[in-house]
Amino acid sequence: MKNALKKLWLYLSLLIFIGFSTTSLYADDAHYKNILIGERAATMGGSYVAISDDSTGCYYNPAGIAYAVGDSLSGSGNVLHKMKTVYTEAIGTEDWIRESESLVPNYFGVLKKYKDYSFCFSYVVPEAFIEHQDLVFNNPLSTVKKYYQSLHSEDITYLLGPSAAMQFGDSLSLGLTIYYHYRSFIRQYHYFLESTDGSYQLYYGSRKLREDGVMPKLGIQWSPWSMLTLGMAVDQALLVNSSFQGDASYHSTDNSTGTASLLTTMTRSKSETKRKFPLHLAWGVSYFPTPSLLYTVDLDYYQAAEKGRVDIMNYSGGTEYYINPTNAIRFGMFTNYTNLPLPDSSTTAPYEYIDILGASFGYTSYSSSSSLTVGATYTTGSGKAWLYSGSTETRNMTRESFSLLFSASSSL
Repeated sequence: MKNALKKLWLYLSLLIFIGFSTTSLYADDAHYKNILIGERAATMGGSYVAISDDSTGCYYNPAGIAYAVGDSLSGSGNVLHKMKTVYTEAIGTEDWIRESESLVPNYFGVLKKYKDYSFCFSYVVPEAFIEHQDLVFNNPLSTVKKYYQSLHSEDITYLLGPSAAMQFGDSLSLGLTIYYHYRSFIRQYHYFLESTDGSYQLYYGSRKLREDGVMPKLGIQWSPWSMLTLGMAVDQALLVNSSFQGDASYHSTDNSTGTASLLTTMTRSKSETKRKFPLHLAWGVSYFPTPSLLYTVDLDYYQAAEKGRVDIMNYSGGTEYYINPTNAIRFGMFTNYTNLPLPDSSTTAPYEYIDILGASFGYTSYSSSSSLTVGATYTTGSGKAWLYSGSTETRNMTRESFSLLFSASSSL
């Protein structure tokens, strides 16, 4: 009887883990700063609310484009983004490693400058997760001979739309961006489990999600004196459509009683529930002690709109230094805190609590009518993961990511 209960618990713990990995719908909706946008902004830790004087300002603070020096065309070209998450001893004594890799042009903008007005159209990819896994574990548990897992998923969010800004004298400007929000999520998951007594379990699941909505962003900039600029922006995405469909099939045999039995189930689920996005308030200050040196700091506050989330504040800061008129270097640091509440003794799966810190660096070469930027961003964090449903048992987890940036812009 004792061995039978032990075997049942081992099976349940593994299956519950499998259930956790398949039911996680969002790639990383617990963090808001997973990919930095733009060339100059990204290489300064995303601290750009009080600058925003190029087409990237359409995303950070549309008021800043009022101070653009002229017409421009810019693109934060192919961004290679890699992320790795490790759950310690999650499958028996084996670590569960999840890796995501994407290569996407995550920003493109066209800016038109008039005397007191500026107009812009921009395309932004703030989230892009592409995950492909084929894992085989031999003897992960005493009663499991082999466990095979195949996971393929893509989760990409797109923003595109117009921006406009008006300048009031030399020190004040207002701006507005209206983005169309589109998200596409596809996940296919398959596992095969073979036990030591010859029985097996086979699962296949498929999930698809599409979201459509709008995200208005209102911004303001004020320069009380020539060396100092203050900025503020507010935005919140609102969904007008959300459609989800999930299909799953499960097959298993049981030889524990000496007589093989077969269980087969198939399910389909649909939902049109719209998730709610946080209200985002951003404040920034930039200081120019000399014409060749810049310091900038941003605060990003997110007010939770859904149950089970908390308000958070992220911090970022950066510096820019012109070695000479045609060469500049930048450095930045930022936080990417989780929006989940602090865990306690009652916390159960699925749950991950991890805060992330990041740093970025970049170099830009300027010519009379164009610029070329190369840069990189690295993030790291460690925390705890609750993987087994209904249990307070935790696993240590680590997460790190690396992004490589190539960007170019040209004056029109």
